[in-house]
Order: sequence, then C-alpha cells, then structure tokens
Amino acid sequence: MSHFEDKSGIFPVFERVFLLNLPERTDKLDAFTLSSSLHSFTFDVIDGVDGSLIPNKSLSTLNNLPQKESDRNHSLGSWRAHLNFAQRIVRERISTAIIFEDDADWDVSLRTQLEQFAQGSQYISSTWTPPSLLQSKSSADPQPPYGADWDLLWLGHCGVTTHPADPRLFIISNDPTVPSPQRRVNYQDTPDMSGFSNATRIVHRVSSGCCLYSYALSQRGAQKMLLAQSSLTEFQPIDMGIRLMCRDVENFKCIGVFPQIIDSHKAAGSIERDSDIADFDKVQVREKGYTNNIVRSTRLNWGAMVAGRKGDEIEVQFPGEEVEVVGGGVGMRKSMIFNRM
Repeated sequence: MSHFEDKSGIFPVFERVFLLNLPERTDKLDAFTLSSSLHSFTFDVIDGVDGSLIPNKSLSTLNNLPQKESDRNHSLGSWRAHLNFAQRIVRERISTAIIFEDDADWDVSLRTQLEQFAQGSQYISSTWTPPSLLQSKSSADPQPPYGADWDLLWLGHCGVTTHPADPRLFIISNDPTVPSPQRRVNYQDTPDMSGFSNATRIVHRVSSGCCLYSYALSQRGAQKMLLAQSSLTEFQPIDMGIRLMCRDVENFKCIGVFPQIIDSHKAAGSIERDSDIADFDKVQVREKGYTNNIVRSTRLNWGAMVAGRKGDEIEVQFPGEEVEVVGGGVGMRKSMIFNRM
C-alpha cells in the first residue's frame, strides 16, 4: 500500500501514490525511490507499456493514429499506461490517487506547497474553509483534503490556462518557491500573471494544459477518463486527450496550479537518457542536471538532504535571481488570498 505519510494529521494526503516507469529503466526507478524517501511517501509502480504490443483491434478508433510505426508505438504506449492508472483506481475503488512520471522532480518544500494547494483546491471545488476555522471544525465533519468536487488535479505540467467558465483564483502570495518570470519554461499559453508580484502562485480551474509530469484523479475522475478515452472517435495523445476533457467536457473539473510545483528533471550525463519516446544525440553529455521551474530541486539536493542539511545549505538553482518577497497580496474578483509569510 502506497501513501503520503501524515503523522501530524495536517498534511493533505492521497489514498494512493503511483509511479509510471518502464521496467527496463531501473535508473529512473532508483532515482524516484530516493526522492520519495526524502519526502516520506511510498508508492506503487505502474509499468510503462510497449505500444507495439497493442493491437489495433483493442482500440475504439484508428482515426488520427500516427502512421509512422515508431510514433504510433510511443503514443499508444503512453496512452495505454495512463489508462491503466485510471483503470486501477476504478477497479480497486481508490478514492484519490496521484501519479508521477519517473523523471519528476519537485521543490524541497513540497509538503508546504501541497498544503497550500489543498487550500486552493478546496476553494475552487467550493469546499474551502478559512485556515482560522480549521481547528474549530468538528472531527465528525472532516473535509476531503483537496475538496469534494474535482476530477483531476494538474500539479506537474508544461503549461496550463485558466477556464473561462470559472474566473475564481486562489492566490498564494509571498512564495519563495516561485521561479522568477525569466526562469519559467512552458510550451503553451499560461495564465496572465502581470497583475501579481513575481512571488505569486495561483490555483485555478484548468481549461487546457500539456505534459503529464504529475496529476491526481478522484474515483469519479478516473471513471470519466476511462469512459472518454476508451470510446474515442479520434485518437489523441494522452495529454491532449486530457486537455480536451478539461476544456470541453462540462462536468470534468480540472484544477491546476501555476507556476507548476512538479516538473521534469534532466539529469547530468548522456542526454540520450532523458526520454524513452524521443531520440536524442547519443554523444552529447550534460555537465550538470537541472529541473525547469523548480527553485530548490530535490534531485539536485539529494546529498544535502541525506546529510540532513537545511536552510542556506540547500542549493538554489538560480542563485541571485530569487523573487522579491513583499508583504500583502493581490485581490481579484472572486478570489482568495493566502500569504505564506
């Protein structure tokens, strides 16, 4: 049984945690195991899928399926592995589960980030309780950690947009884990942050997104995903399929965070190791690893964290470029403000 450990009773938990990993990539399994141990959570593995083993007759449609065999196999393998995650949730009656890709990385302050995201998710899903009232709530009336009305939580991505049908924003101000604007790397449109200080993170309903470095599904969200993706009339890569569900399916509620709190790590060494889908130069070597959008990378601080070092002994990816943390917050229509300071 995998889970986020919660000895305090405060940390927002998921019932289960999963890792998506190809069996032959033992290096990535080792790396994720170390990172997860430093944040006190365990996980189960969902094996990556070889798309060449998926016959056409198991698909609801062949429309838009890539014609090039290697592209077909890569797209189908990824699509099927993520469907296996949804299927596992439905089959085992899991209430909530989060999945990580095996190169996922996050800030050393993940616990605090998830606590704050949970407040935002509760607000967007209409079950938000002000922090001042949390202690007075009856234990007989507990609130789900991330709210009761959501299907998908998009925590690790390479770009998301807000949803025109829901203008609400939960604003986390004075957040030192937010990368400066010039260090934010995304591959699609992102929310307009021009009205906020550079130390601001927002939680919001998602209209579109790309990349699935990490996301969570509720039981009902997994049911909807399994239904939609197993009855396609036109094939889409899995992140595009989820994007279209978030955007076009009225009763599929996706909640996201920007800037993202989980991203993809690029390790030192041969860049050929980066991807199991794309082909990279087998000769080129990366001298130092990095993770986009993460200020204090867990993977870059393995040694320090194993040694028990904290504070100024933790490496910052962008020294001298830390965002300015100032007092107060920025209010918007139908928004909530959460101040870290």
